Amino acid sequence: MYIGLPDPHLFKLPPNSHPLPTSPASRSQLSWERPINISPALFYHTLDVKLPLLIATLYALTVCTLNYINRKRQNRPWPLTRSPLFYQFVLIHNVGLVLFSAWITLGTYQIIKSTLMDQRNNPPLASAVHILCKFDRKDELSYFMQSSVSEAHSQLDLNDHSLEILHPGMLNFDSLWDRGIDYYMWMFYMSKFYEIVDTMLLLMKGKKSSFLQTYHHAGVMLCTWAGVRYMSPPGLVGLLLNSVIHTIMYLYYTLTTLKVSIPGFLKRTLTGMQIAQFILGSILAWSYIFISYDASIWPPLASLHNKREENRGNASRTNISFHKDNFQLIPCLDNSGQVFALLLTTLYLIPLTFLFVRFFVRSYLSGSKRKLVRHKLQ
Repeated sequence: MYIGLPDPHLFKLPPNSHPLPTSPASRSQLSWERPINISPALFYHTLDVKLPLLIATLYALTVCTLNYINRKRQNRPWPLTRSPLFYQFVLIHNVGLVLFSAWITLGTYQIIKSTLMDQRNNPPLASAVHILCKFDRKDELSYFMQSSVSEAHSQLDLNDHSLEILHPGMLNFDSLWDRGIDYYMWMFYMSKFYEIVDTMLLLMKGKKSSFLQTYHHAGVMLCTWAGVRYMSPPGLVGLLLNSVIHTIMYLYYTLTTLKVSIPGFLKRTLTGMQIAQFILGSILAWSYIFISYDASIWPPLASLHNKREENRGNASRTNISFHKDNFQLIPCLDNSGQVFALLLTTLYLIPLTFLFVRFFVRSYLSGSKRKLVRHKLQ
């Protein structure tokens, strides 16, 4: 593994020319790993950027309107909140998001673990980096097959079977994306639309939805959209960290709904974990852009990348490999769409982290200082 500056081609924006990802394959036999099938039509409709933009805008306008109405009502809870049905819905909502977040966490972990285990005969560090970096390997192979096989046929008189003999395993080359991360990332993206129910429940209780909460829910819709739309490998960091934090967070909300007494320091710890998630996640995500790795132990992959770049000449994709001494290096991120998703998420996280830190200081540190001052005056 090598650390170095990224290729300038990665920053050629906007990345509109990048093809759409393949939709998650449907399975006739459903399981806990895939409880529902996603139709290709639905998948591609949700990848239209107008969807998250529209819903985020409507959400923000609705919150502003209901905040205004609640102020006029002197922040009294709505009558519906006093019914047993409301309490049951809140409980089911929180328990459901605990289970959903835990499912995302376990499913993502299982895919990463099984993929790494399949590569245990290769050098471990290089294999791990290769697996975590390349989501779109099957698409690249498809492109190679479409654009280069005919040339190979004409020059070498080969058929597809001969190509597979020359490059063993070339035609059944699955990435994390193909193994199911596409499914989990899309479900994670869809959940961000549902999570605005948190705000609606808060407003129905007569409470104000803060700018922090509104910004958080609206912005994450666009960031998760970009991660799926451009098959962004750094999105894996957010997928894992956020699902772990949400499992804990909604478990906390479930216990408070059940009137379970929870020590105050646990809420403070949860907020601290959210802030740490943003900082750690940003560091890990940005590390992708500076990492390259030796592909010489995968000769078919390295040759395919080189061949594809010769044929494609796509300005939005950097030269996929370069030579350093006797090594052939491949950058972890190799197209401007992946970098666009990273930049968008970073621009979202900087203000969000600031808002969370300010909330933490005002809620936990400032209050402690005031109590200390009152204690000294007494």
